[in-house]
Amino acid sequence: MTLRLYRLFQGLVLLFLGIFLLVKIVSGKLIWYINQRFVPLTVLAVIALAVIGVTLLDEIRRTAGNQGPHLEGQDHPQDEEEARDGHEHAPSRWRLVLILIPLAIGILVPAQPLTADAMNSKGVNASAPALASGSSVVKFDQAADERNILDWLRLFGSKDDPGTYLGQDANVIGFVYHDPRLKDGQFLVSRFALVCCAADAFAVGMVVEWPQSAALPNDQWVKVKGPVEAINLEDQKLPLIQAKLVEPVKIPDQPYLFP
Repeated sequence: MTLRLYRLFQGLVLLFLGIFLLVKIVSGKLIWYINQRFVPLTVLAVIALAVIGVTLLDEIRRTAGNQGPHLEGQDHPQDEEEARDGHEHAPSRWRLVLILIPLAIGILVPAQPLTADAMNSKGVNASAPALASGSSVVKFDQAADERNILDWLRLFGSKDDPGTYLGQDANVIGFVYHDPRLKDGQFLVSRFALVCCAADAFAVGMVVEWPQSAALPNDQWVKVKGPVEAINLEDQKLPLIQAKLVEPVKIPDQPYLFP
């Protein structure tokens, strides 16, 4: 592969990568991969990829235009220079392949958020121990029906007596997960929380008491409403929702929570 052809493919790959990221940003699916606070950095990356890709292609165009016509069989100085340059640098097509592999996977594999299957390997942090330090400030004065799963777990993990919040009505959205540690008639309403990206995501959940829980399949997104009580699970005091309402809902535009 000549150096010129290598640069051509480099420029095209960078442009395609930038377009791929731009599509994910516009479609809102980029936040299925990374924490939303990194979206502005990704926008800058798209701009950088576009600038570098266009620069490489423009350089190839100008180089080709500067060569001009020459007699057949007569070596052109530009050809000799490219031949020497290509021999010295020995561009490898495998470098381009390594870049194309993740791009191809991203295009061919449909984007989807993490599901209950991931919880089987990652486990679930019903008490959110990862949030004990370095997390957002706990909002003690937040309205009960405005708290998400992460907010409730922060309250129960705080130094304040969780009894203060018992009896308040929860109104949370998450997907169903049938944890084998729970009794019949109980399930976890769960969400994944992202610190950086999907690779470090961890699952959090609240126990739900609901007589028809067995009819709910894993991964079914539901809205759960009801007063919050406390439950002891493996020597931990956790929030439990005595559900008055459990209704199926569509997956939210932002399925993840952010510590």
